[in-house]
Amino acid sequence: MIQLESIKGFFRRERALQAIYPMRMLILGEGKGFLCMNSGDYALLKGRIFFIPEEGLVRLDGEITSGYWLSFSSLLYAEFLLQHLDPQAKNLFLNLSFRDLDPQKSIKTYSLLDQLKKEIDHKKDMSFLSQYLSLFLGFTAGLDGYLAALTLDDLQQVLRFRAILEQFYKRERSIQFYAEGMGISPGRLNKFLGRALGKSLTVLIKDRIMREAEELLLHSDYTIDEIAELLGFEQTTNFSTSFKRHKGVSVLQFSRLS
Repeated sequence: MIQLESIKGFFRRERALQAIYPMRMLILGEGKGFLCMNSGDYALLKGRIFFIPEEGLVRLDGEITSGYWLSFSSLLYAEFLLQHLDPQAKNLFLNLSFRDLDPQKSIKTYSLLDQLKKEIDHKKDMSFLSQYLSLFLGFTAGLDGYLAALTLDDLQQVLRFRAILEQFYKRERSIQFYAEGMGISPGRLNKFLGRALGKSLTVLIKDRIMREAEELLLHSDYTIDEIAELLGFEQTTNFSTSFKRHKGVSVLQFSRLS
């Protein structure tokens, strides 16, 4: 579902780059020449990241001193879209686009990719990799502005928290549990979440639960009672009340409108 490999050397446009999965990115550390697509030729520049649509072969003409070639499945991309509802996210891979990173962001990007390569090699589960990829796309595409101000260590901590939250949000609510998972005190975790994500643990858990509730209501055959149980609510009425507070409409109204 995800492929990441280091790329360097001399390339000629007669030979296309191979990608296992439809969503493709070329991340340049150092390079010169052109990325060649049906829509035209695009310069290979230091710190440039290409977001490449599924359609069309990808050819290079030039030399890459350091770079990464990344491809991933639409299923992994779907998690990113669930976390980023703005049109920019949905249009990211519709047409070829690129973004030039300043030296500091480029260093962070390469460090994230180096770590992602290790996680893939260690065969981390897909839920973890989907969170990693979502954070990486949000950072490199400039859609998560708050991430740009974080240090590399902060970014890794955000990723670690997201992975723990993704695994346990349906049944764990206490700050103590997540703090132990992060290896820090509850006070430090609350302070970190407020600084890095601008939300408390309670709000982050509630947001994740309600996002899952929407998905289940839209794309499953579960009853409302079953969804409430799956999401850790002891009573369906508690789930219905929380949903209405979050969305502004009742569960039944949401289902009918959708």
